[in-house]
This record gives sequence, structure tokens and C-alpha cells, in this order.
Amino acid sequence: MTRLAAIAVFACSGLSVWSTPSLTAQQRGATDPFAPVRAHARSAVSDSGVPSLAVAVAKGGKIIWAEGFGWADREQRIPATEHTTYSLASISKPITATGLMILVERGKVQLDRPANEYLGSGKITGLAGDAAAATVRRVANHTAGLPLHYVFYYDGAVDRVPTMDEAIARYAITTYPPGSAWQYSNLGFGIIDWIIERASGVSYPDFMRSEVFLPLGMTRSSIHLWPGLEPFAATRYDNQGHRIP
Repeated sequence: MTRLAAIAVFACSGLSVWSTPSLTAQQRGATDPFAPVRAHARSAVSDSGVPSLAVAVAKGGKIIWAEGFGWADREQRIPATEHTTYSLASISKPITATGLMILVERGKVQLDRPANEYLGSGKITGLAGDAAAATVRRVANHTAGLPLHYVFYYDGAVDRVPTMDEAIARYAITTYPPGSAWQYSNLGFGIIDWIIERASGVSYPDFMRSEVFLPLGMTRSSIHLWPGLEPFAATRYDNQGHRIP
């Protein structure tokens, strides 16, 4: 998501954080070990044109400092905080893998079975190599031979978003023999999303919210923008500073 001008260094919520909002700037400089980092973050925002960013530092399993910088929404003059919600783009992949492994632990998915066994009418096609060798594990670690697949659908556009069955049938065609090469694949993780949904019996966003985010106290984390979280989400901007739907 290099076109996005909003950067999330680390964004989460529902966790206790340490900060010193009551201290003056002079006191912070004298007592706060993160003062140099704070100054660097402010410079990064002002010098780069990035609207905002959020930073957190963890030690020993606890967040010891978190803070937001810049504007989460420039036009509305809404400042970024440590609780601002950002679009994580591909950082979501290891989070999705966590959801998958919950189902593996419960015996609902086997990593070394063909991914097609967990799919619906849309199946992986084996143009290069046998599709049965495109196992769930290989799909998840980008060695199933699937292509990159890079496409966006924007709110208000006339494009109809294809169903997962349609997308898989149309684009999930192995371009390398499964297991022979590493090729980063967004489509592969779309397939993992779909496996999670089909194996769990609930929608992928609902599963991730109930089984991953809420148990971890991540109350402002969601797949897509969960209803009620709109006021906390950072606005997206392109490189020219225009708002992205």
C-alpha cells in the first residue's frame, strides 16, 4: 500500500499504555526516555508530508509508551492518538494466519491437505504442477505457485466485487509447481480468508473479531471497518494529499 500516505508503525487498542500527558514539554525532556523518539516522529510527519503515524514501544510483554502524531483527518482537524485505527494492508497477513492456526488447533483444518478440499465451487487450477500439491500450508507460506494478484475496490465505484468462488476460479491458477518456488500472493491469503470462513461456519470478519481481536483486548481492530469504529479511523490520502475512499 505504498500509495497511502498514512503510516501505522504500530496500532492497537484495548491495552493499557504508559504516558505522561500532565507533564510540560520541558519536564518530558528531562524525565522521558522517549523524548528523542517523540522529536524524531514529529520531524518525520512534518518533513515527509505524511498526515499521521502512531508509535508504540513494548517491553516484557507490556506497552510502556504509545503516542500518535499528526492529523488522523486533516480536513476535520482530528489529531492522531495511540488509539487511532489505521489500515494495516498486508500486515494483516500474520494476523489472518493466527486465525487459521486456531482452526488447525481445533482440528477443523489440516495444514498439509490440499487447499481445494476446504474450498467451494471455485478451485485452484494446476496449470503448472498438480493443484492437489497446493496445500493449505503452501498457500499460507506463499509457495503454492499462486500469482501475486493486486486489485482494489473503492467505495462508490461501479465495479462489482466478485465472490470468493468467482475470484478463485478466475485467478487461482498455479504459475509455478507448488512447493518449487516462493511467490508473494495476495490471492493466497484471500483463499486463507475463505478457508477460515468455510471451516468455521461464520464470516471471516466475525471469526477474527470473536476469536482473535476481542480475546486479546483489541476492541478497535477489525476486518474492514466495523460499524461504530468509523470515528476512530485515520483518513487515507494519496501522494498528492487527496482523500482515498
